[in-house]
Amino acid sequence: MLKNSEVLYDSLKQGKAVVMATILSKQGSAPRSAGTKMIVHAEGDISGTIGGGWVEAQVQKQATDLFERKEGALIREFTLDSNRYADMDMVCGGNVTLLIEYLPANNDNIKVFSKLLEILSNNQNGFMVSRLQRDKRGNYTLERSIISDRQQTGVFPLGEQTVGQLSKQAELMRSPGLITIDDGTFFVEPARFNGVLYLLGAGHLAVETAKLALHTGFKTVVMDDRGTFANEERFPGSRVHVVEGFEHCFAPFSIGHGSYIVIMTRGHLYDQILLEQALHTPATYIGMIGSRSKRKIIYDYLLSQGVSQEQLDRVHAPIGLSIGAQTPEEIAVSIVAELIQVRFQTI
Repeated sequence: MLKNSEVLYDSLKQGKAVVMATILSKQGSAPRSAGTKMIVHAEGDISGTIGGGWVEAQVQKQATDLFERKEGALIREFTLDSNRYADMDMVCGGNVTLLIEYLPANNDNIKVFSKLLEILSNNQNGFMVSRLQRDKRGNYTLERSIISDRQQTGVFPLGEQTVGQLSKQAELMRSPGLITIDDGTFFVEPARFNGVLYLLGAGHLAVETAKLALHTGFKTVVMDDRGTFANEERFPGSRVHVVEGFEHCFAPFSIGHGSYIVIMTRGHLYDQILLEQALHTPATYIGMIGSRSKRKIIYDYLLSQGVSQEQLDRVHAPIGLSIGAQTPEEIAVSIVAELIQVRFQTI
């Protein structure tokens, strides 16, 4: 969501209108979920994907018409017939319902999407709500607002009761969806903060863990004292920090609720130094790679230094869900699965 929001905001800020296609709902085995967006630019190029060539081609055709009209929004349902469209990448079956809308580069849109980008970039919770209204001719108009901490940013005012109803339901949503209440039908898109994963150690397992964590919504921060390992080439999409040592590496960050710490350095001593620091943070999750014998050595030392057993009980070690993982790729799956489990339990 963050990447498409950045692309959209940059275009609007430059005075360039776009057409945005959003999946409102899906049925069956359609490849992309509700809330997935694709941005069509006036030049014809696209940003993001809504799942495949045929549907995207149909959206581009609709976009051409909307760019010519310089206004409008429409809702279209597409049936993804695997026999009919097998040569166009749509082999999954299912149906998707799309909202396709023209977004002019006006102050109202810039203001709304600037606020959305602020929420996403600063790890805040909130949601974007779009009220869908249909006229007698079947054309749609949209009014959009951002709700964060019950405060509104947008072009249409919502009553306090409506904001309360929408907020209550949005807090329970793991993905975008349509909500109908007395004031009408709204498409609600939670800008949920999915957590920051701090990976301590930049070895091969960290590479695999970072990939999966990014794909499942975590922001990732990778730290190591070796620049040959900790670099953007090995960790595309992650924030990478080469540190002089591990003694004070958490100092530049605000570790708190929504922070997930995974310790996987190259040695017991480094793991011990990091675990002692991590236990003094209110991180949602602390995990350490290694065997039970390694854990005992480190725990015994920390207990001798005044760390309590209650503090140590916070630590996930050995790390990851028990799925019989052997390879680095499989171990990464077990680790990220545990992170997702903890994230779900603490929402």
